[in-house]
Amino acid sequence: MRLVFVAGLALCSSLAFGCQRSPAKPSRAECTQVAEHIAELIISHYTAHPTEWFAAVEAEEGDSGLPPELTQETFAGYLATEPGKTWLLMRRGQTLAGTQQGIDLCVSNATKAQAHCLLAAKTRDDVVACDDKHAKKDTSPGSGSTESK
Repeated sequence: MRLVFVAGLALCSSLAFGCQRSPAKPSRAECTQVAEHIAELIISHYTAHPTEWFAAVEAEEGDSGLPPELTQETFAGYLATEPGKTWLLMRRGQTLAGTQQGIDLCVSNATKAQAHCLLAAKTRDDVVACDDKHAKKDTSPGSGSTESK
């Protein structure tokens, strides 16, 4: 559970870093849409990569909610069962809760262009590309950057 939150927050953290030059800020509704979209991308990614997801869940601390007899080989099949679908719904909710933690930062720091880029993202790599394209550059002393904001 913790890793899904971390993944959600890591992907959603891109919401927090908009370019200060652009005065156009996204609305709370747009930022909420972005959070929901990123949560769905996370779930889509992991359901398409059940081996990766199982490894991530196994690395979490605490109770994952999965039956102890599940293995990496049986995990994908489990997701298609009724208990697996219930577990997936629980994870979807946890992931959404994690991405929604970035909504306030999105409203205050992101740009409309960044929000639109994230809403158009189809994969985790697309989200990272949006972050790379729209993130603030660290020009603080010691950052190594000479780029101006």
